[in-house]
Amino acid sequence: MAKRTLFSLSLLLFCGSMCVSASPSIAFSLNSIKTNSDIVAGLPLPTGADLALEFPLGFSSLSFTLRAAAGYESRMILRNAATELPLAAPSAIDGTNRFYWTNALAEIGLRQYMLRDDEGAGWFFGLVRGKYASNATNFPTTLFADAQKALSISALVGIAFDSKQWREINRRTGTHAELSVEYSPQFASFTGTPTNYGRANLTAETFIPLSPESRTLRNPSSIAPYLVLYGAGDYAVGSNIPHEVLTTFGGLVGTKGIGDMVRGAQPWGYESPAKAYLSAELRVAGPSLFNKFVVYPVGYVFADAAGYAGLYGSPGGPNLADNSGVFASTGAGVSFSVVNFLWLGAYAGWRWPISDPLASVYYATHQGFFWGFTFTAHY
Repeated sequence: MAKRTLFSLSLLLFCGSMCVSASPSIAFSLNSIKTNSDIVAGLPLPTGADLALEFPLGFSSLSFTLRAAAGYESRMILRNAATELPLAAPSAIDGTNRFYWTNALAEIGLRQYMLRDDEGAGWFFGLVRGKYASNATNFPTTLFADAQKALSISALVGIAFDSKQWREINRRTGTHAELSVEYSPQFASFTGTPTNYGRANLTAETFIPLSPESRTLRNPSSIAPYLVLYGAGDYAVGSNIPHEVLTTFGGLVGTKGIGDMVRGAQPWGYESPAKAYLSAELRVAGPSLFNKFVVYPVGYVFADAAGYAGLYGSPGGPNLADNSGVFASTGAGVSFSVVNFLWLGAYAGWRWPISDPLASVYYATHQGFFWGFTFTAHY
């Protein structure tokens, strides 16, 4: 109890110290829109958002950051509640393996810029993050301590660089990369859920133009081909690693796990503390349909690949080979990009279970055709 009280007081002091001498120059960003496809079958309705604020403290090289996110999404725990063995996804919400996921996140932090100009920025960061989740009401907590609910606080530190820009209205250039370490001790969990973990994350993304740039936002009539390369790696350790950590990538914003990132794979599967994802997209964006409102067609081909090492709880047996795997997918898609945020379209492809012991559990056939709708860019 004394540790919790001390931890809470230190957070309050941290918040108070950062609110002194704050400048009114605020930068706002919308990280993502959260959706739920189970309320109306197959239609991803907006059910939440992830928002961030940043403003300088006294002088421009130091900034205070705030982030808030909340959602009412759908989520799965793909383990048998009795045997803890992997299983195929239920066809509908059942309250045990597939459920509505009420979640929230609050975050405060500091950024110390080393570089900041028109071409990009590099900075160190440190933040405190609080997370709440209401999960399955019937799934036991013997394997995943946060299976039913979670409320915990973690600290995250790292370094980042970002030079991404819209050089033209239909083409992005630049690079984003970050390296971070997150830690959540057991005394920082507040619902009886004993979370205790540390994780390291490396994420990188680059946009490479394949034709001469005009370096202007006033070029609505050109075709803009470019290549996007994306990679992420995540490694977690601890006595009680939450299911949410095992099935997502960490970092400043983070993403869902390898089952969601590899198109055509099983979402919310592959509960592994060690995982990596690589992807390449060749995008060809057309001219804007309107002069004053950015809407343009874009076609793309993609290749996704992921690997995991060691399923949590070793359900396949004692050998690492039985609990590790590599899988991939390839395909193509078309969309209409609306103000460079919404990507309204569809994609299709082929799934390749290169060496995946879970393929026989998650899918009716080890490899096969898939398709889906898009509402935002994949990354």
